[in-house]
Amino acid sequence: MPKISVERTVTQTKKAVLGGLLRYNNEKMGKQKYKRFAISLRQGDEIVGGIVGEVWTAVLFIQLFWMEQKFRNKGFGAKLIKAIEDEARRFGATRSYLDTMSFQAPGFYRANGYKEFGSIEGYPGGVTRHWFTKSL
Repeated sequence: MPKISVERTVTQTKKAVLGGLLRYNNEKMGKQKYKRFAISLRQGDEIVGGIVGEVWTAVLFIQLFWMEQKFRNKGFGAKLIKAIEDEARRFGATRSYLDTMSFQAPGFYRANGYKEFGSIEGYPGGVTRHWFTKSL
């Protein structure tokens, strides 16, 4: 009889779940393209900003985006977004999506052509999480 186990280290379970999910998805959709990559903003050898994303099937998911405060509002963010979108297009992506908190960058994403498609309220301090998408 199977039993439920709470685990503090997720590596083994994550590997099993991901493997099972990939096999199931491949049964339903066929083997799909997957690529993970990052775009960095560097000053000398130091990374002062960057984006981490992945393309699965034809969709780019922007997972992480950060930039040191002193480089913000100088056009670097828009250049990083364009760079990751361009790389995703080269891999066959036709759409992008991401999420951000209300205190982070929803205005930035709107200014770069992203449209909000959902949000969840209820985070501490009145914070809302927003989901955005854009046709590439």
